Amino acid sequence: MIKTQEQESEFVVGLDVGTSMVRAVVAEVLPDRSLNILGVGTYESKGMKRGCVTDVEAVVDSIKQAVYKAEASSNIQINSVYCSISGQHIKCKNERGMVSISDDVKQEDIEDAIHNAQNIKLPEECNKLLHVVEQNYTIDNQTGIKKPIGMTGYRLEAFVHLIACHADTAKNLEKCIEKVNGIKINSFVFGGLASAKSVLSQDEQDIGVCLVDIGAGTIDITVYIDGILCYSDVFPYAGFIATNDLAVAISTPLPVAEMVKIEHGTVNLDKYQEKQKITIRSVSGKEGTISLRLLPQVLNSRYKELLEYVQVRIKKAQDTLQKNNKSYQLGAGIVFTGGGAKIDGLLDLAQSIFNCPVRIGQPNVNKGLYDIVNHPEFSTAVGLLIYGSQNHEYRKQEHNGNAKWWSLKGLFKKLKEMY
Repeated sequence: MIKTQEQESEFVVGLDVGTSMVRAVVAEVLPDRSLNILGVGTYESKGMKRGCVTDVEAVVDSIKQAVYKAEASSNIQINSVYCSISGQHIKCKNERGMVSISDDVKQEDIEDAIHNAQNIKLPEECNKLLHVVEQNYTIDNQTGIKKPIGMTGYRLEAFVHLIACHADTAKNLEKCIEKVNGIKINSFVFGGLASAKSVLSQDEQDIGVCLVDIGAGTIDITVYIDGILCYSDVFPYAGFIATNDLAVAISTPLPVAEMVKIEHGTVNLDKYQEKQKITIRSVSGKEGTISLRLLPQVLNSRYKELLEYVQVRIKKAQDTLQKNNKSYQLGAGIVFTGGGAKIDGLLDLAQSIFNCPVRIGQPNVNKGLYDIVNHPEFSTAVGLLIYGSQNHEYRKQEHNGNAKWWSLKGLFKKLKEMY
């Protein structure tokens, strides 16, 4: 018998709708909050470009196929998901909020300070707030406080990292998902934040690390310093532009170029000899042979350009943080993930550009169908599961009556403000 998420409330589903692939992953959240991967569904993505819907029906069909595969392999009927979102419309900013305190710091003081920090006017191009990520707190002149509850002072400041998106872009994707058997979205999650949850260790975050998630349509960048998310960004070009270059160079359709890139692609200029050749289908439909030496010549220059753009964004992050008198040290270097990070020779090329520690990151799940998802292209999907599992208890409590308590608390707060 097929189970539903309502019947078994400890199930969580991550849906990563990318430019090239849609990935749906179903997991059971175990009592220790670890994940048991129950089902995986993947399908070619159509109708998406750099994080935005360009063809509703095509996107709906791609999501439907991936969801059906995940349902079939997990024996779970999917009715709600945590969905990734990315694109050039994503904007991020560090903000602060302050409240006066007359006694020991209480949870309500923290909530008020965070509320003041996020209570800013968002620009029209990113008018939907996705995340308010707590960084640290200051009480009077004592800075860098992680847990201020119970401490004494006169003024509490909350420092947060805000991530916002364009509301219509999110709404269009939500409509596509709802057209698949009425599936609801528990929450949209910035893809870079999700990937960081599945790939980065706490040690890396503590000593400073930059995560570079190379997808087909976008590159998501997140920077952690002292265990805090302090910078995030989206670059609207990624692996697909390299595929397009290759298709033009070898005169073949894009799907064939993508297959060639996956099977033989490399940025190592010394990988192949001139005599090594493969047979491919040209745009005219005829078969012909090409030298494999051509592939790194095309791919190396494009990936080098992409990495240099990433270097510019990282420098921008450094300048932004230093202007605000914040430390910036990437002791753990740069971690690459996403399907685009699987290109052969990437680490050597990255090392030559960044001159710091580099590695390829992937999820590290150890229960269920872990062998399917422990790959760079599943970093976002698995990160969505982790995000969902961390928010699961709150959602259960909310359904069990906490929503009523919070509404009453909000009423009392408004009455207090009025009088």
